[in-house]
Amino acid sequence: MERNLKIIKEVLHADSMVAESCSLCSSDIGGNWNEIFLKNLLSKLNESQKKSLVGCLNKMLCNHKSHVELIWGPPGTGKTKTVSVLLFALLRMKYRTLACAPTNIAITEVVARVLKLVKEAKKACSVADDQFCSLGDILLFGSKERLKVDSEIEEVFLDYRVKRLTECFGPLGWWHCFTSMITFLEDCVPQYHIFLENESTKKQEHASEDENQEKGCCSETDDKKGIHKSFLEYARERFATTALPLRRCVSILHTHIPKIYFQAHNFKDLETLSGLLNSLDTCLFFDGLASEEVEELLLRSKDDKLLPQNLCDPSRLLCSIRSQCLSVLRRLRDSLGQLKLPRARNKDSLVQFCFQTASLFFSTACNSYKLYKLKMKPLNVLVIDEAAQLKECESAIPMQLPGIVHSILIGDEWQLPATVQSNVSNEAGFGRSLFQRLTTLGHSKHLLNIQYRMHPSISLFPNACFYNKRILDAAGVKHKSYEKHYLPWPMFGPYSFINVSGREEKDDAGSSHRNMVEVALVQRLVQTLFKAWNSSRERLSVGIISPYAAQVVAIQEKLGRKYEKTDGFAVKVKSVDGFQGGEEDIIIISTVRSNSSGALGFVSNAQRTNVALTRARHCLWILGDGRTLAKHESVWQGLVHDAKMRHCFFNADEEKGLAKAIFDARKEFGQLDDLLNPDSVLFKNARWKVLFSDNFRKSFGKVKSAQTQKSVLNLLLKLSCGWRPKNRNVDLICESSSMVLKQFKFEGLYIVCSIDVVKEQRYTQVLKAWDLLPLEDIVGTMAAAKRNRSCKTEFAKLKQEVSKQKRTSKAKTVNKMNIQQFVTEHYYLSFKI
Repeated sequence: MERNLKIIKEVLHADSMVAESCSLCSSDIGGNWNEIFLKNLLSKLNESQKKSLVGCLNKMLCNHKSHVELIWGPPGTGKTKTVSVLLFALLRMKYRTLACAPTNIAITEVVARVLKLVKEAKKACSVADDQFCSLGDILLFGSKERLKVDSEIEEVFLDYRVKRLTECFGPLGWWHCFTSMITFLEDCVPQYHIFLENESTKKQEHASEDENQEKGCCSETDDKKGIHKSFLEYARERFATTALPLRRCVSILHTHIPKIYFQAHNFKDLETLSGLLNSLDTCLFFDGLASEEVEELLLRSKDDKLLPQNLCDPSRLLCSIRSQCLSVLRRLRDSLGQLKLPRARNKDSLVQFCFQTASLFFSTACNSYKLYKLKMKPLNVLVIDEAAQLKECESAIPMQLPGIVHSILIGDEWQLPATVQSNVSNEAGFGRSLFQRLTTLGHSKHLLNIQYRMHPSISLFPNACFYNKRILDAAGVKHKSYEKHYLPWPMFGPYSFINVSGREEKDDAGSSHRNMVEVALVQRLVQTLFKAWNSSRERLSVGIISPYAAQVVAIQEKLGRKYEKTDGFAVKVKSVDGFQGGEEDIIIISTVRSNSSGALGFVSNAQRTNVALTRARHCLWILGDGRTLAKHESVWQGLVHDAKMRHCFFNADEEKGLAKAIFDARKEFGQLDDLLNPDSVLFKNARWKVLFSDNFRKSFGKVKSAQTQKSVLNLLLKLSCGWRPKNRNVDLICESSSMVLKQFKFEGLYIVCSIDVVKEQRYTQVLKAWDLLPLEDIVGTMAAAKRNRSCKTEFAKLKQEVSKQKRTSKAKTVNKMNIQQFVTEHYYLSFKI
């Protein structure tokens, strides 16, 4: 098939941006849309949506040149709603339109929205209305598994439609059903008498058989099922079996074949027939009917019209409806018989029929290549949703289809771009979208400028950072009722950055990052939310987003399947890509990265960040290492600064539950050495500031027992909070220095510390841990401390004590005991400031 290069040559030409409008067309050629059929439709849109829609439709009316229109839809601005209304308008205007999207999820979402509009319109207008649209005008094609076709959209799915049409056009299809019902309504009385004769014959045949068999089995059965069956019983049974397949065929014809394919009256007749069958069913099963009277009336009346004054009689009303039903059935059978309907045995002809008769097609952009192989009427308009996520080369697939004159691209270049695996290809711009290219060239865009999703506290930063404050908050999100108090404020308000210094690590495959401390915090938050939800039972959805697949897996494994079957409380854990286009009541973002260099990897990508920040409706809680994120000159640096300026920056260890979760996670995953920090959750609020030398950190890391590490930390915490052993006066005072040295014997090891006062903004008491050593290595540590402070007297006395300990250590074995016992029973070198 020859390619259509009209748009590519005219619109994408280097000079095509000079004149976007046609000089031969009036600027207001569509100014009467409101007066025609879009008045009610446009009333559902805000001003920016309405302006975008009418502006695009005006360009579609131009026959002099091709146009590419851009609709810029930031998060929450009703982009999908605008697209669905646009497609519905094009459907009503009889344009043959192809709607594409990069992903199956995106295209099925648009299909569902358009179907909802079509069904609502069917209720509001009659079949005779020229603007009436049927589901047969709409066709979705692609892989059923990938599209995840459900009952909501299956009526327009190609495979389902072919299956239904096969049933309708088969040997026992619509023609057989129509003829069977006509025969029944015309000759139900003669058929009843034939039935009686047949039953009588059967009885006579059985009479020649064994007398016992005749009396015990056949005669009694015949009396009940055949001979004594009244005319009304017979008619009801026959009608039920004949009407069932007929109703199904009428429904298939009405649903799966476009109105335009029928003659003018056919579509109306199908609806009329459906109503008459229902009325006939009601009358026939009316309890007040007399069997003999109905039989006599049907035998006499046939097609004669009864007088209106007689219709109060149920029997006469039944005859009247029967006559009307016969008239419509005959007319429809004759009209449909003249149409060139395909044969059911040829599936290819049915597929061809579906594409020839529909006028609005849905497919992913890549799957649209199938249209090149089909013989069908040329298309007119191409609409691409999520256009900024579609590579330019992919856009060229549907754009070159025969007949395409105009294109409408809907997207946002500040959201996720197309995925490109190769770094070389990515750097070469292979992932660039046509939407982004035209935007860079200065092509005009219709901006949707009112967001309906996010609480104003959530939308504030993305609006300022990505959209130059051009997006307005809708009245609904600014209302006080939109402000939710799921957990205690202010840390868990609408917008919070929760600072936590975890440890980033590679997953087992070494290809992705994870942060188990943040995993523990996410688990704690979800547990707390679930507990709060249990008391209110108000429907709540929680989304957990992380840029790294390993972190997503770690969180999913931690949460398990606990919340999957909880009605009213939903938890979704996905990557940023998985949440594109989605929204939840609460969003928790786990940023993962925590390092001294400020390296963020692709976390620094502005588009990914924007998507993650704009998924929440009521609350957005960001978990991350503020220092790491602020070091990198990216969006995150501005976000951390903004959170601090707005007093939305909180430390995770300020909340007791989160502090415990942090400590438990470090213990579980062998990360207790990360607590050797003056600002850690353990020592942040201690009376004495605690400092740790590099030697102490290394020695602490060599301790394999997590329980021993925990005991060491507990001892240091007690000392930093002012705890001292009772009934012991072991102070060693140095006249030339304020330094004090201590040694604490613990399970065969010694903790060597010093005490001092440092001047910062004020004088601060300091406890510095020098090392964690066996006895024989203490002398070297004391020498290192001596080089840092002149305190000869203390060192001399400490050496004497060490010698004394060496002499006695061989004869004495230290039993394992808790910290309190050890502190009260062993010797210390101490000094009080």
